[in-house]
Amino acid sequence: MVGVKASGEGQAEAGRRFGKLLRKSRGQAGLSQQELAAAAMVSQSLISDIEQGKKGTRRDVVVRLDNALAARGALVDFWDAAFSGVGMTAYFREAAEAEQSASVIRDYSLGLVPGLFQVEQYVRAISRLSLPEASPEEIEQIVKARQLRQKVLGRSHPPTLILVLDEVVLRRRFRDPDVMRAQIEHLLELSCHPRTTLQIVPIDTEEHHGLGGSFTLMKVPGSGEFVYIESQRTGLSLKQPDVVASYERVFAELRGAALPVAASRLRMEEIRGSIT
Repeated sequence: MVGVKASGEGQAEAGRRFGKLLRKSRGQAGLSQQELAAAAMVSQSLISDIEQGKKGTRRDVVVRLDNALAARGALVDFWDAAFSGVGMTAYFREAAEAEQSASVIRDYSLGLVPGLFQVEQYVRAISRLSLPEASPEEIEQIVKARQLRQKVLGRSHPPTLILVLDEVVLRRRFRDPDVMRAQIEHLLELSCHPRTTLQIVPIDTEEHHGLGGSFTLMKVPGSGEFVYIESQRTGLSLKQPDVVASYERVFAELRGAALPVAASRLRMEEIRGSIT
């Protein structure tokens, strides 16, 4: 979807979450504010203000802080997701920020490949279909936003990913057959990663628990777990323990209904081979 700038309140909340992440990263590195300030060549007062959510900062400063803390891009990726302002709807911003610091992401999709796993051709195709009046510049913003989010998968210690897809997602046809072919090839590559589990719910599964719609469960150290659900034009993050627990049960049921990992990989290969 085309990006919408977050409200002032949303930016302030993002600043508080970034400050919390900076404070946590500094603690893990065993540095005082003064030591970090010296290493990153900034003032100690700036470090203090950022950690308290009182002040924002520029991306180049975040890069220096990330390098000084050996944070492996965690701070930069969070900053990009929260403050870059490109190609991202305001309601999704909190979930996008959470992706950058999540330890576990569990994703179920009934209609489309989730954005975190979409290849560029796929992003362009679905964006043009859902936003026929979008300009080329707006489409480019959406592509860039997806790519920024996906940087988290390339870290040396990415989150644990458990992805469950309804088979209908992979059988979606596009005018250009290369779109889905490239997307399935990417999913096959992801499925071989040691920290990724990918399973397919067969298309002939009767009355399975995921027919109510797609959702994402994320576990964020220090913030607990929440579920994100999205419709055509809006999204919602839910943190109530009973709600999260109900989605966890649905996800467990879906994994039980899905093909095992090896069989899921074979199913993806079969579908890719059938694309003409």
